[in-house]
Amino acid sequence: MHNASIVINKSNFIQNLQVISGFINCNQTGGQKIKFCLPVKANAYGHGLIKMAQIAEEHVDYLAVACLNEGIILRQNGIKKPILVFGAFSKEQIYDLIIHNLDITISSNMKAKLVLDLCQKLKLNCKVHVKVDTGMNRVGIRPEHASALIDFIYNSGYMELTGVYSHLASSDKPNDAFTHEQIKSFGKIVTWVKQLKPDTICHLANSGGVYYYPDSYLDMVRPGISSYGYHPGDFPVNSILNRIQPCFSLKSKVVYFKVVAKNSGISYNQIYITGTQTRIVTIPLGYGDGYPRILSNCGEVLISGHKYTVSGAICMDMFMVDIGPNGIAYIDDEVVLIGKQGSNEITLESVAMKCQTIVYEILCRFNVRLPRIYI
Repeated sequence: MHNASIVINKSNFIQNLQVISGFINCNQTGGQKIKFCLPVKANAYGHGLIKMAQIAEEHVDYLAVACLNEGIILRQNGIKKPILVFGAFSKEQIYDLIIHNLDITISSNMKAKLVLDLCQKLKLNCKVHVKVDTGMNRVGIRPEHASALIDFIYNSGYMELTGVYSHLASSDKPNDAFTHEQIKSFGKIVTWVKQLKPDTICHLANSGGVYYYPDSYLDMVRPGISSYGYHPGDFPVNSILNRIQPCFSLKSKVVYFKVVAKNSGISYNQIYITGTQTRIVTIPLGYGDGYPRILSNCGEVLISGHKYTVSGAICMDMFMVDIGPNGIAYIDDEVVLIGKQGSNEITLESVAMKCQTIVYEILCRFNVRLPRIYI
């Protein structure tokens, strides 16, 4: 076992799903229950693909992944709920998408014809969601061409028109003009689709949509980052959504302790110099595990409830911390890099800020060398 690990609080995760589900169904205007699609792409945002999907399955209606491989892994590990593959696919992947009963995203006439050709040869049906580009300009058919593609799929005889969706580009703040335009643009397509096939699942809302734009809920929502405990922006303190909590902690141990003389360099290139005779501890975690090297000389850790700063350059497999001439630490003492220890806490948001990035990237950096422990 690694002397560092990612610890996942299952109760917090389940509570997040329940809070979001309660919120969306309290804020919807129609009588029909809104479906919940949980994105588990990118190793479930670093939390562990298989286990998080297994925990979530009874609490959500759909799971979503980025690519074929993620979908196959879930099917091979017993996941029965519908799985939507967001990403584009190559011709060689169509067979596996079909036989593993994965919902396929189609964004062009060419891809639709490729899927139909194979379905006809295999005499098998598949489920399809049409992706419409309402302004993200990433993947999706343009709104003016969407009806022709949707009509082709609907009349294909082999492809079941299961869903139609789009993606909000800037919904992480309220009253965003561009988001309102996207919702309006997609709404026109929804109106047409519902006349063609009323049970088509129309979906648009990501976490920001859930928080700020109830008119984006439609038939299903896809809250990613908020399901794992992080808000897409500020939110009123009296909202039920403030019950959402992170379920991710990063912990390690002290594996080495030494007394170092004044004016001694620590780690590569000696970018940290001791100001006095002091005590240095070594933590067995580094950029080889996904802990960002940019946190050299500025990252923080908690040891025995005290907050200390990373000292020197972060190495591939370890880094050092100056705990001061009177600091107390023992071999195997717990070290918290993200999370709580006693009354003190290092938030993921503070780590992302030091790295000049977003919480999504930090979560996705941590690789499989770090075991995930579910408590």
